[in-house]
Amino acid sequence: MELHITRKQVLGLLALMLSFAFLARLAMGVGFFNSYDTYWYRSWAVDLAENGLFTAYGRMKEIALDYPPVYLIFLYITGLGYKALGGGVTNDMQMLLLKFWPVLFDVACAGLLYLICRRRYGRPAGLLAAFFWTLNPSFFFNTAGWGQTDGVMAFALLLTFWLLEENRPVAACAAMAVAGLTKFQCLFFLPPFLIVLFLQNRKRLLRPVLGLLAAALTVLLVFLPFMIGAKNPMLFFDLYLGSAGKYDYCTLHAYNLYCMLGLNWTHDVKDTDPMLGSFTWQGLSYVFLFLSLALLVWLYVISCRRHGEKRLNGWVGGLLFMQCVFMLTTRMHERYQIIVLPFALMAWVSTRRGRFLGLFAGLTGITLVNQYLVLINVVQNKLFKATAFYLPARDTLEIIFSAVNMLLFLWTVYECVDYLAGGPSKPSGQIAGDGGAALSAAEWKAGPTGGEGPLLEPVAVSPAVPAVGRGGTEQAASEPAEPPEPSEPPEPPDPPVPEWLKPLAADGREPSERS
Repeated sequence: MELHITRKQVLGLLALMLSFAFLARLAMGVGFFNSYDTYWYRSWAVDLAENGLFTAYGRMKEIALDYPPVYLIFLYITGLGYKALGGGVTNDMQMLLLKFWPVLFDVACAGLLYLICRRRYGRPAGLLAAFFWTLNPSFFFNTAGWGQTDGVMAFALLLTFWLLEENRPVAACAAMAVAGLTKFQCLFFLPPFLIVLFLQNRKRLLRPVLGLLAAALTVLLVFLPFMIGAKNPMLFFDLYLGSAGKYDYCTLHAYNLYCMLGLNWTHDVKDTDPMLGSFTWQGLSYVFLFLSLALLVWLYVISCRRHGEKRLNGWVGGLLFMQCVFMLTTRMHERYQIIVLPFALMAWVSTRRGRFLGLFAGLTGITLVNQYLVLINVVQNKLFKATAFYLPARDTLEIIFSAVNMLLFLWTVYECVDYLAGGPSKPSGQIAGDGGAALSAAEWKAGPTGGEGPLLEPVAVSPAVPAVGRGGTEQAASEPAEPPEPSEPPEPPDPPVPEWLKPLAADGREPSERS
């Protein structure tokens, strides 16, 4: 059975989905009062509005400011809201002011996911991706409950890796620069970004070079007014290198290898402490980081040799490397893993391997628990002067959840290695073409790469006019092709066809936020 929906109906469903998601998050955000971390944003916002935006880094020590400059622009607007309301700002209004930007960008991620998937994988895939995002409880809690800025980071990285996937190096590098100027954690994604960038353009190296120049120019243009305002030409290095040395604990409530070993910061174990002789936990972290980078480079090189550019997938590489960083290196905070969720979701869409969707679900659950158990302790202590229900068994629970997360990590490594370095896959059709043509039943039964079964029932999007394919030819929007008879022998291979006719290849918390 096939469901035929027009383009207008698709856009109507998307608008309904996004508006409901926005209102639900806003209602929770306003109703759930939380001063933990959000009052740092309030302090910066009020200071920016009163004393100026571009001179903010001249007051870094006084206001404990260590955020990159892009998000300060949004906080400046928030500060203007505080200034306009004067002294009569209720708790509800404070939550609205402080959580508005996180909620807005969280919902915007769903819209951006639809755009990414619609252009490359079809409208049904876009609707599914947006649907899964709007219902994701981990980001819902992160932005609407806690009021954190990880939704802004997710939006910036989704845009960056989409432009990378489209092989637009100048725009992608500029977007990566903006992402890195928004949240420090975005820099963890530089290795997979740069590797894919250069492998995609290995025969046209001028393109990535121009991209890197565009990134450098973007950084300069953003930082220049702040450097002038702070009268500090070395501001960039002071900000980024200065933040790297803070909170030198093995783990700060992050469910990773070190938490599994009982080395959480509550036990005052620092990564500079020796683990064996003079060899420190930080040394072990550097070893794991080097091995993770070596694995990533090896996988992409092998993938390029075996499959050409078909599997130069930035989503899969980003998922793998960030998982390695979070699970195997020190100084991780409980929220640093949440950014793998958009990459796990896009890994599923781009590869059509159902197990990536399972990973998305599992990682959603563990990141939600990791955030919830930290925040609920703070809220109960601050608001109700009570001890969180889980505290008597906190150490045991953290070890158990860290072990569960380690299993998810091993699963992630297996799936990413199997995709990037695996052998040739069975060909399969698109989720749906850009023109909306439905796939045949046989194509859907072929499922994702490796024949794992269909991702969803076939959906035909019927535009008002005949759809135009990638080469300018018209496609039938409502008449799916008949599947071939099972008894027919396979036909000899056809001559090479244009690219547009080929099926798509199935082939942090910041330092200042600690209490």
